[in-house]
Amino acid sequence: MAPKRRGGNAKKAAARVSHDKEWVSSLLAKMELNEMVEAGVLPDRVTVGWRPTDGGPYPMPHTDEIVVFEDYFWRGLGLPVHPFLRNLLEFWGVSLCNLHPNTILHISGFIHFCEVYLGILPHFNLFRHFF
Repeated sequence: MAPKRRGGNAKKAAARVSHDKEWVSSLLAKMELNEMVEAGVLPDRVTVGWRPTDGGPYPMPHTDEIVVFEDYFWRGLGLPVHPFLRNLLEFWGVSLCNLHPNTILHISGFIHFCEVYLGILPHFNLFRHFF
């Protein structure tokens, strides 16, 4: 049996990359956000209190904020978000930007299933049972 090579593992080396390089600076300025408000996909600033990132190297939300991508709104995300989603994000300890679009679809489908079909408020234990 041949001895093992001591070459570096590409996956492990990629994991050591700084978190600063994982994000691309936001190009979305106040003007583009106002255009989204005019298009009707984003509520106005007074209603929900959004703020542009001003080109920061990575998202740095305040404790009462969440990071959301522009594409989420163009695909139908509305604000304010459902309390079940907020509680789920808090329980998992993640932000909305950490969720895959299919995860958001499952959560919204579950909320709709509970409220419309079952006629109950979404319940965390029932969500855990299904997913």
